[in-house]
Amino acid sequence: WVPGGPVKKDKKAAGAEGKKQKGSGDSESSDETGSPDGDGGTYVVGEDNKSHGAEGRKTSEEGEPRQLAGDSKRYKPELEPDSAAGMYAPEGTAAPGAGVKGPLAKDGKALSLRFVLPSGPGSESLRAVGRRIARMLERVGIRTEITKVPDTSYFKDHIANGQYDLALYSWPASAYPATDARPIYAKPVPGADGSLTIEQNYTRVGTDQVDQLFDQAISTLDEKESRSLIRKADARIWAAAGSIPLYQRPQLVAARTNLANVGAFGFETPVYEDMGFLKKSEKPAPSHS
Repeated sequence: WVPGGPVKKDKKAAGAEGKKQKGSGDSESSDETGSPDGDGGTYVVGEDNKSHGAEGRKTSEEGEPRQLAGDSKRYKPELEPDSAAGMYAPEGTAAPGAGVKGPLAKDGKALSLRFVLPSGPGSESLRAVGRRIARMLERVGIRTEITKVPDTSYFKDHIANGQYDLALYSWPASAYPATDARPIYAKPVPGADGSLTIEQNYTRVGTDQVDQLFDQAISTLDEKESRSLIRKADARIWAAAGSIPLYQRPQLVAARTNLANVGAFGFETPVYEDMGFLKKSEKPAPSHS
């Protein structure tokens, strides 16, 4: 895709140094051209036409960047010897492709993505997020066509069936990403009857390497090794960019004031034997918002 509206086909693809780019936002595409399976298409945000120095560009012996996911000025995890490249840019890094003029186009056809959103009265916040995303994409030359569908058919007829280019939905997180996140990012497998088995991967974007890293993380009993494998899978999931997390929702739990050790636990494991009612003489601990 190149800026400037409908244009004739060029031998060079748009992007830094004429590298081949994948169709942005194509949720139904399973094309792995330029995917990180062979480590040749790994893309680290913030490294286009810039040099960040030794702090922002640590490399391995093979020349792979070792920037970890979340590696910014506010969060600096220790780099492990076998760490995979992360997909987050250092804080303050300008987004690549800034200053795009006009819509992106390819072979004379302007890029336009079908953005499916629910139309029910309880989905206004989701539609507001969708409108903001559409405005942000328009600034970088990506057009969107917002389609509102009934709430009852939103997930069943559109998300699960892949009838969309862009859509908003979420999965609950857990403290066990190796087992709980694997079906969300598993590579779709063709069945004997010609159908596609996607598990929970409604983006239909996956790679063999991500599956292998999840399988290794599930099978190992070494927690440190499991975390390292999950970080590698996370980096390759970001490179494939089938889905992008936007924000974390707060966990809200209502509890009676005379109950102790209950509430929002996040990723902590509840200690059920410490839960119970307070004695009448005891006062509940002050809550913090």
